[in-house]
Amino acid sequence: MMFSATLDSMAFQLDDAKKTTRFAITQLDSIGPLTWKSAAGRAFYERVLELSSWLERLNQELSESEAYLSAAIREIQELESQIVKQKMAF
Repeated sequence: MMFSATLDSMAFQLDDAKKTTRFAITQLDSIGPLTWKSAAGRAFYERVLELSSWLERLNQELSESEAYLSAAIREIQELESQIVKQKMAF
């Protein structure tokens, strides 16, 4: 039971992290249409692209983590079900 609550909390945190990274990516993408005339502006935009790319990779990692977490939640639920069945058998 305690494990399920911990895993549920982790799932919510992963979801929040994904939403935050998607929001950040959207905000960074909005910079793209601007015209960068100075060297500093172009350098800034290059860094924005790098950060956006990094956030995309992070978002992919978070998605993969969600898949692992979902599997762990299912396994914990099955174990808890078996524990309840064994308790009821006695």
